[in-house]
Amino acid sequence: MGNSENNNKELTVEQIQEIADQLRKPTGEKGVEMGHIMNEANVMMIDQTLETLQPLTGEAILEIGHGNANHLQKLIKMAPGIKYTGLDISETMHLEAKKYCAENDLESQTTFVHYEGQTIPFASQTFDKIFTINTLYFWESPEAYLNELHRILKPGGKLLITYAEEESMDKLPFTSYGFTKYSPDKFEKLIQNSKFKLESNRQYVEKITSKVLTYDERKFRVGVLMC
Repeated sequence: MGNSENNNKELTVEQIQEIADQLRKPTGEKGVEMGHIMNEANVMMIDQTLETLQPLTGEAILEIGHGNANHLQKLIKMAPGIKYTGLDISETMHLEAKKYCAENDLESQTTFVHYEGQTIPFASQTFDKIFTINTLYFWESPEAYLNELHRILKPGGKLLITYAEEESMDKLPFTSYGFTKYSPDKFEKLIQNSKFKLESNRQYVEKITSKVLTYDERKFRVGVLMC
């Protein structure tokens, strides 16, 4: 581990809990700041996820937990003509994402939906591909949620779940508040109990230095699930 423990030694329990709450659901001015921090800290996660996603022109793609959506220019450049939908529980991130797309002429290819986090508001077999980065920890009923994602995917569709391994998450004090952590084995057992078939669960290792996250080594995985 890097300096994450040192960076958080002076924080009170209340401050640590606030970080956890903002990571789960960015809210207000601090939520806007957290959106930028997450975007900066998760560059490699985002890049590896999009590379694995392999979006194709014309596909309908859903992202769960899009944050401020500052990565969308990169995604749309990979496959011009995709139909992107973003779904988020944070009203702050919903508004920030719409603002970003308006400022970058992406409105015609993007749609954003704000929801409560449980009931997915889409018809069956709507999307070709779905991806989500760092949201798995907050799913209240993960098996039921996975099956909802299966429902809205087209036959042969693909779901990517990107998550930091439990071993790395344990090094950050705020993950003790409201986070469900996943080892690779725990993740694979979750998938076995769903309607999906696990195609791969590849590990990546990175170094991070940011305002909230500092690691000499963060291990994360991109799980690829087939419908």
